[in-house]
Amino acid sequence: MSSGKKGQMEFIVIISLIIIAIVAIVIASRSAVITPPDTSGIPEEGKTIKDSVINLIRAGVKDHMTLLYNQGGVARPDMSVEFGMFDTSVWLACGETNVPKVSDEIGKGVLAYMRANLENEMEFYGKNVKFDFSDTNYEVDIIKDRVNIKIYLPTEVEDYEIQQPYEISVPTKLYDVLDFSNNFVNDAKSARFFETVTLVSMMHSNPEHENWVPVAGMQMGCGNYLFKTRKQLLPGIKGVIEYTISHVVWNTDALKLAENPFYPINQVGGKSYSDMEVAFAYPPQWNEEIDKHFMFSPDPLRILPKPIIPLIPLCMGPYSVAYTFRYPVIIMVEDPLLNQWFNFAVMVDIENTQPGNCTAEFGKESEYSKICELEAECNAKITVKNSTDDAVEGADVGFYICDIGVTDSNGVVEGKIPCMVSELHVYKQGYRSFGDLYRSDDIADKPITLEKIADNTTIHFRGLDTRATDDGGDDSDGKYVAYSVVGSPEELTEDNFNDNYIVFLSMSPKTPNYFTNEDSALLYTNYDNDGNIAFEVETYGMQPIEYFITATVSEEESGIPVGYINTSIVLGENEENLYVYLPVVTKTDASDIDEPGIDPSEADQMNDVLIVHCGWETPVSTTELTC
Repeated sequence: MSSGKKGQMEFIVIISLIIIAIVAIVIASRSAVITPPDTSGIPEEGKTIKDSVINLIRAGVKDHMTLLYNQGGVARPDMSVEFGMFDTSVWLACGETNVPKVSDEIGKGVLAYMRANLENEMEFYGKNVKFDFSDTNYEVDIIKDRVNIKIYLPTEVEDYEIQQPYEISVPTKLYDVLDFSNNFVNDAKSARFFETVTLVSMMHSNPEHENWVPVAGMQMGCGNYLFKTRKQLLPGIKGVIEYTISHVVWNTDALKLAENPFYPINQVGGKSYSDMEVAFAYPPQWNEEIDKHFMFSPDPLRILPKPIIPLIPLCMGPYSVAYTFRYPVIIMVEDPLLNQWFNFAVMVDIENTQPGNCTAEFGKESEYSKICELEAECNAKITVKNSTDDAVEGADVGFYICDIGVTDSNGVVEGKIPCMVSELHVYKQGYRSFGDLYRSDDIADKPITLEKIADNTTIHFRGLDTRATDDGGDDSDGKYVAYSVVGSPEELTEDNFNDNYIVFLSMSPKTPNYFTNEDSALLYTNYDNDGNIAFEVETYGMQPIEYFITATVSEEESGIPVGYINTSIVLGENEENLYVYLPVVTKTDASDIDEPGIDPSEADQMNDVLIVHCGWETPVSTTELTC
């Protein structure tokens, strides 16, 4: 055989051996498929069970994310405010931040959901499945436009284990939402934005509105009484809060009207977030809470404008009120991918009409709530009547800092008060306020009488022509040997006395009530509202009490004092007239009255001259006198 044929034969043999080996492998593999072991079908069955668990995780994520979005990223907030059906977490409270780690809240919440819906051992599709909750874990990664969640829960299906972890991915804008929210809280903390705009809103409170909140200013007008109690101011404070929050706007070019200001926020953390939808809300449930956190001083606010300069017929009453209160703002940030709003709260604190520095102990009662509600164990019943024994309806009654209430049509108010010794106050516009110190037991059934304040009193200035007798010396020191009246009472006009005279009248309470702090000296002069010298002037607010009265009459041009009185008078209720009779020394024995005029030390002597000459008890009266 030739070498060529021999080579071909060897090649054919090799190819045959390779084919036989391949056939043997194919037959062996076919033999393995045809005769499987007892674990046949494990991949398909395990996948079905794993998919079921993943679907349960998806349901848990959806359920828990809804809760977290409504509660500021926390399932069980340490600090929260009620908003709708949820307890929304407070992220910022008077300088203290409490921002949760939302990724952990998601992971813990999903595991809790699985524990609630899975048992340690249960049947799935005819198979016994065991879940090892003692060895669970989670990984939550919040990234741009989604949240990736891995749950490690060892799962055994009879004789094999399901591969870990379970994984899902949820489309959401939570990354951007949290970035905005963190920056918002940090900016609010450093700038105290909400406190500032709340104070601005208070300053813009409308004095013409029934719920006006007076902050600081000047009450003008004689008889224009300003009186505000706690109950009267609370609606105004609530109105300020609601107005403030409704006028905080995000990324809006709002009109900045002086009477109706808006408070725009266009950036937080130096970022504009132009595609972010943000809204602000006030939880209405807080209307029941704000009473516990509201105080103001002075309480109540009582301003009765008084004449401040005798030469100017102008009554003024300065006031400054220190308010302390607290309220929450809900910040809502939209997540369009999840079709949810993420809500969290910041607490606004005003203390003495300034940004406050309260702690985050929101469960702690205020002083008012503690003393006037929780510790109010004594009974009070106050019956308020006027001097004719008629019931006074609408009188405000308070004990210590506690508001007992307003009298009804029978003049009665009842309530709980702390058991202590303190001041009882009764206020009613148009009446002299009542105030005195009592034990709580003493006002269990206490009658109080209020007297009316004069609505409008006319002061009539009358003069009596008087002569001064000197000692015959050349130099006068303003003191004379005697005075004598040569005329009868006349209206103090230029026609009657050949000159114009200016009167300074001072009325000081003899026994002022220091518990009400509304009794003060009254100053009057005989200038009318047009600034002209007059013989009678209108005034308001004279109290039904005893007043010390002093008056000086002086020549208009020279300013030389020519007469004095020094007396007292007890005024009744709502006096319509007050007559003031003044000695007017026009001449001495030798000549016209000259510098230095009459010395003030002569007041008592001149006062007595009028009383003796005219037979009066006093040269001041509420009825016209003759002489």
